[in-house]
Amino acid sequence: MKKPRVSVLVPIYNVERYLPKCLDSLEAQTLKDIEFICINDGSTDSSLEIAQRYAARDDRFQIIDKRNSGYGASMNCGMRAARGQYIGIVESDDFVSPDAFEELVARSRFGMLDIVKADYFEYDGADVRSFPFASFPHGCVIDPRRYPQILRTVPSIWAAIYKRSMLEENGISFIETPGASFQDTSFTLRSWMAARRVRLVDAAYLHYRVDRVESSVKSDNKVFEVCGEFACALEFCRADPARSAAFLCDLFGQQFSTYRWNYDRIFAAHHLEFAERWADEFRIPFENGELDESRFEPGDWALMLELLRDPAAFAVSRG
Repeated sequence: MKKPRVSVLVPIYNVERYLPKCLDSLEAQTLKDIEFICINDGSTDSSLEIAQRYAARDDRFQIIDKRNSGYGASMNCGMRAARGQYIGIVESDDFVSPDAFEELVARSRFGMLDIVKADYFEYDGADVRSFPFASFPHGCVIDPRRYPQILRTVPSIWAAIYKRSMLEENGISFIETPGASFQDTSFTLRSWMAARRVRLVDAAYLHYRVDRVESSVKSDNKVFEVCGEFACALEFCRADPARSAAFLCDLFGQQFSTYRWNYDRIFAAHHLEFAERWADEFRIPFENGELDESRFEPGDWALMLELLRDPAAFAVSRG
């Protein structure tokens, strides 16, 4: 059987309200040499039945039905089943333009590139285009090692295709923590660090839904999950001296700004324990001279010094 150019992974968990629009957009893809792998993570609503209706009429759709084990486990299950030269990802509450994957593949230089990544639309009943890569070269092939600040862009896994062999050769998969929060972080960071040939596309095809109130990123009870994501990314970075030389400083800068965001997201009752861990994780690299103030967001360096001096006082002052 001929292998498809792209395997699109669609993780599904209790999204019956949004799933038809998502799957309609996949069914309408102008790229025919494609497969859609729908991974049902033990949904308790009608999501599985909806996906099965598409699979019954379009053999490009495959269904993997599994017990609930979380987003990361679902994505890894889909990656193992994928046969395409490239991996694409569409969240089941988002949708894509009909020419999305045809356009991304057309820019892959006949499969020579590791990642092809586009802009996206934030969708709240209407589209607002986001430009996360505005400061980077477009329309040409770039090596992320020459642009390490790309690690400090939004860690989105969608609106892109990833060469499957690149992911497999570098052991890049998802961390299988429970639920669905932040697992895109280390996947994105490791993909940028592993890739050597990337093209950024000056166009947007994916419509990222921002009006879903039950979205997992709005959860306030996952205090330390993001720490595991960065631990994984740092281990990957340090495993290769050239990779570490290129990316480590920017990776620390991204880690700090993400921890600041996480601190502001969680309940105040968790601020002290998170501040103490935050300080512990930055104290050694600070003392070892591994941090570069120029790779931090404005104001973050002074904030880090305050945090390292006294995490308890930091937690009090920040409220």
